Amino acid sequence: MRLQLGRPNSRPIAIDLGFSATRLLQRGGSEGRHILAADEIPVPDEFGEDQARRLAYLADVLPGTLQEGAFRGRKVILAMPACATTIQHMQLDVAEARNPELAVQTKLQGCEGEQMARWVDVTDIHRNGKPQKEIICMAMPRDLVMQHVEMLHGLKLEIVGVYTQPMMLTSAFDHLNRRATDSEQATMYVDLGYGGTTVAITHGTQLVFARRISVGGWHFDRSISRSLNCDLAAARAHRLAITAPDESKMESGRNPSAPSSGMAMLDAAINQARHGTDRRVGAMPDSISGTVDAAPAPSATIDLSELLEMLVDEISLCLRYHKGLFPQRSMTRGIFVGGESRQSWLCRHIVQAIRLPGQAGDPLSRLHTDDNATGLLGWSERTRPEWSVAAGLLERSMTRKVKA
Repeated sequence: MRLQLGRPNSRPIAIDLGFSATRLLQRGGSEGRHILAADEIPVPDEFGEDQARRLAYLADVLPGTLQEGAFRGRKVILAMPACATTIQHMQLDVAEARNPELAVQTKLQGCEGEQMARWVDVTDIHRNGKPQKEIICMAMPRDLVMQHVEMLHGLKLEIVGVYTQPMMLTSAFDHLNRRATDSEQATMYVDLGYGGTTVAITHGTQLVFARRISVGGWHFDRSISRSLNCDLAAARAHRLAITAPDESKMESGRNPSAPSSGMAMLDAAINQARHGTDRRVGAMPDSISGTVDAAPAPSATIDLSELLEMLVDEISLCLRYHKGLFPQRSMTRGIFVGGESRQSWLCRHIVQAIRLPGQAGDPLSRLHTDDNATGLLGWSERTRPEWSVAAGLLERSMTRKVKA
């Protein structure tokens, strides 16, 4: 699928159709280093995975959000919902590689209706002595895409690009991988969202693996809701109150980079990312923090072990699949983003289980925020890992032509 191409300097409004909220972001100023406007539209809990209700709600609320905010222009760039995107690794033989579009549509599994698909070439492999090409296919229901396109056109907005979320997740950190030697580094991005978890692995800026895991904050909340016989809002409040065993003992004023016999809080580590410096002087780069320390899951009144085990097992499978494709390539680091990455115990539990160095990501930390850019309370003073997809949309729009 290809839509109207837009110039890299067109400064569109990024719209990230997340599960818990739709986020709008716009950059501008000198070299696009300023955030001109930002806002988010929370999605009511009762909508769940009902895309029709979500779309109708967005059509009602979006015009007012754009009018009341500091957004400029009518151009938008869109990231489709991750829960509506099918991600599948495929192997094409020589004959299939000659007509990949037909092969992709034939091999897509579990998809209903016509799909809009794009794919990324990963590497050449050999299986059973025969050469094959490994690709990543990302497909979206055509009717869902066109419903969003028609809705935005009805609001007099010009769509300059439609993207999948895994591509934009990694694009948010392209600025960390501009050197030639960065292509030798393997980085795993773990987007811990409310509707699920997206895992993407890159070599430098090249995407080589992607997977969607159906475990997120919403699934934890539903489990808690059933156990406590309460609504999702109460279940979420219960979950957000969970802390790691040692967090209550932490000194609020302690330097997060200083040595300690205890484990550094993830929130402090993320805070450190806001003051990152250039790698050329040997310091931590912008947009990521220091190490996320390992820790087991905290004890809680509700047993979440089954969902935690499922999440860790799926992430481990991602690492093993990558190792099978690239046996000589070691994973350098894992970067945690997404709204659920704010729960330090969850990130630290994953680090403990997969035994991979973890860091916290905030791709907006290197940008300047005008105090009038957003009405979101304390937005510019806190970390914003849940804005990674929106940041990636704008990063892509500023560096190359927009594709879908």
